[in-house]
Amino acid sequence: MTQTTFIWDFDGTLVESYEAIREVLILLYKSYDLPFDEDWVMDYIIKESVGSLLRKLAAKYHLSFDEMLDFFNREQEVRDYMISLMPYAKEVLQETKEKGVRHFIYTHKGATTQSVLERLGIDRFFTEVITSANGFARKPHPQGIRYLVDKYDLDKSQVYYIGDRRLDAEAAANAGVQSINLHQPNSAVNRKIETLKDLLLLEEL
Repeated sequence: MTQTTFIWDFDGTLVESYEAIREVLILLYKSYDLPFDEDWVMDYIIKESVGSLLRKLAAKYHLSFDEMLDFFNREQEVRDYMISLMPYAKEVLQETKEKGVRHFIYTHKGATTQSVLERLGIDRFFTEVITSANGFARKPHPQGIRYLVDKYDLDKSQVYYIGDRRLDAEAAANAGVQSINLHQPNSAVNRKIETLKDLLLLEEL
């Protein structure tokens, strides 16, 4: 029987980090003296991504995307202590691993991801953790997912990329693997779940 594989996004999927992200964005807008509409900004990053938001700001106000991204990553890492597990995350990781599911992470978050996993007590579940420190192209480019598929000789028909934003579903589609998403609607390339606990109901497990 082919082994099922879960590749996880991090922020907003495995962990609740949006309060920390909100604080950083408030600080970023203040530091760059930009008008800040909190409701619009938070809605936008949930539907799209922080990276997409920063690109829009860079283009609109003629700023450096790379400098803003460095600012965001640096300030977010300072707030890693604010990150907590999403509901059912540890339970799902434990039960699916016991059923033979292999787990990976592919996230835009930086090198401190591993220390957060250790603090939250879930680092042992993951075969490999891919972060921005690995230098892969940002999602929805499929480079990071393809790397894991190739390195571990994964059967793409049994690989699921689990995320919470549109670019996560797009990255999965671009890599030729299945998508499971907490916010994106059901489609030919994505399956929507309400909570992580729904992962235990997958008929393939």
